[in-house]
Amino acid sequence: MLRPMNAPPEPNVPKEAMSFSTHWKNNSTVFHSLEKKFPHDGKRPFPILMGILNATPDSFSDGGAHASPAAAVRQALRLREAGVQILDVGAESTRPGYTPVEEQEECRRLLPVLDALAAALPLPLSVDTQKPGVARAALEHGAAWLNDIGGLSAPGMLAFARQGRFPIVLMHGVGHKLDPADPQPSASIAEWADRLLPRLKLNPSRLILDPGIGFGTTREQDAGILANLKPLVDVGLPLLIGLSRKRVVRFLHPQEEIDQATARLAWQAGQNGAAILRLHNPAAYAAFAASRKRPS
Repeated sequence: MLRPMNAPPEPNVPKEAMSFSTHWKNNSTVFHSLEKKFPHDGKRPFPILMGILNATPDSFSDGGAHASPAAAVRQALRLREAGVQILDVGAESTRPGYTPVEEQEECRRLLPVLDALAAALPLPLSVDTQKPGVARAALEHGAAWLNDIGGLSAPGMLAFARQGRFPIVLMHGVGHKLDPADPQPSASIAEWADRLLPRLKLNPSRLILDPGIGFGTTREQDAGILANLKPLVDVGLPLLIGLSRKRVVRFLHPQEEIDQATARLAWQAGQNGAAILRLHNPAAYAAFAASRKRPS
């Protein structure tokens, strides 16, 4: 469970550790950023769908099809129509064996896309980056969330995070890796989060936990994480699951079409406590979720 933070509480945010439902009801920083864009009648869809938008020429998923501002806006409109409530935009591929890009190049790819998206759509934007300089620039160009696959481990990133109030996705798997022989990956990642959170000195209402499916894990460990989300949910932060089109999907459902299998696993994750699902094809997820609601 969450440990007490040494950081001062933000206005109107309870000090105590909060479950996801409590975060939701009390409009914590994470969900307040969505509330600004989506006025509602007291009921939010659950879980939140985060659409993936790659502004990279070498994405494993789309091969750079959405790298230009105009193409990114077209894809964002499709994702919005399919039901996403936030867009996660990245300009550095992090597929297995990726080559890091320089900060200047990442900004060159990213910032025009963010400008176009911020002007065209009433959707909150998340920036997917490990670099504090890129994160700072992105927030100045319309991003509202930081999705850091490094878990604030890069030099300068934690200091930058402490300067603002923006929501942050803390991902396991880059700054800290599992032993490949670890038979209890969910519990080990939860223990990592419990150790990390007090050291961050950030208000927990800003934080989202991502176990990092496919980052520093084996296929068996990824499957084990998805089969046992409870230790991660019990950390007390909203849980983000990003399994879309990853190797674990093929591992668990080798005969099924990739987006259909992704939808199946994502739906199961939502049923087991995931608060946010990060997806390439939210329409496939929505169709699968609807099929589960129909009487047989």
